[in-house]
Amino acid sequence: ARQSASAEHLECPVCLEVRDGHIHQCQADHLVCAECDRGLTTRLCPTCREPLHSLAQPNRNRFAERMIARLPAACDHCGAATTRGDKAGHELDCPQRPRACAAAGAGCAWSGLVGAKAAHEAQCVFVIHVAPLRVRVAELEPQNQRLQARGAALEPQGRTL
Repeated sequence: ARQSASAEHLECPVCLEVRDGHIHQCQADHLVCAECDRGLTTRLCPTCREPLHSLAQPNRNRFAERMIARLPAACDHCGAATTRGDKAGHELDCPQRPRACAAAGAGCAWSGLVGAKAAHEAQCVFVIHVAPLRVRVAELEPQNQRLQARGAALEPQGRTL
């Protein structure tokens, strides 16, 4: 897809992409995305070859960063129109974003929409049985360690009997 004319001016000359995040610039205002700037083997602007600021104190172009954040974007889950700056926040709460089962850590591999999550978890064997058992095992672990330490301390006495 062809970028808008304004987006073309925000393109990094190294990766040829309009990147989100920090945008660095040389003294002549040529842009380079922070990721490509970190990968440069010389501290020279890829456009004009003038020296760049150090990576420890880069010369950021916050205006370019704000312009990129205002570019149109679409949610990867529902296709809703948004901006690049608001996309991540929208996708976090998007009702079409797949959600994992609350017992994913206990081994459940289910993934689905938020509307189906409650029904799944009401019958999920991992939610009903496995997850509570893991909690109980974790609660008993300190007691288990104490008992093992006591047993190890008593073991030498048992050998002498």
